[in-house]
Amino acid sequence: TSEISIPFQFNAELFVSHGRYVTRTTAQAAVSVDKDFGAGIRVTDVVIWNSAAVVGFGLSTTKIQSRDTAGTWTTAGDNVYADHFTIAKDRLWRATAVNQVGNIASGANPFTLAGWSTGIPVGDATFGVTDLNSLPDGRIVVSKPEGMFIGDSSAQFTNVLPQFANLPDADNGKNTCVVG
Repeated sequence: TSEISIPFQFNAELFVSHGRYVTRTTAQAAVSVDKDFGAGIRVTDVVIWNSAAVVGFGLSTTKIQSRDTAGTWTTAGDNVYADHFTIAKDRLWRATAVNQVGNIASGANPFTLAGWSTGIPVGDATFGVTDLNSLPDGRIVVSKPEGMFIGDSSAQFTNVLPQFANLPDADNGKNTCVVG
């Protein structure tokens, strides 16, 4: 599996996740390991939600974790997992269960399973989500090996790159970003 570096600013400090580590850079440019999640674990996404950095670990049995402004790391008590995150309007979205996305309302605790919506299937169930983004108008973009799916207000996800369905590739849609 490939590892990507995910830089993020939180609590006026610079952090970078890479593989199993999150490092922190202080104002004096000192770099230190802020969190080691352990062997065999890799961070797949980080989002800032409710004044915390929330970390997802991909298709694993590692529950989401977060870091608060005091520097304390906490693991979800419920069985809450996430591959990728995005924020659209006032909701936090996650990709999970290979081909599903779900969301919670503004201010909701991402560690509580009951707060998350029921999973919404997107595309072919045999392909996992490779990235998750939101457009400025609040629509969700789900990248997968067989295409790119844009969700509407009825939670219908249409493949806007259907030509990918004939030649799916595990790298399609990885590390996507929204511009404009």
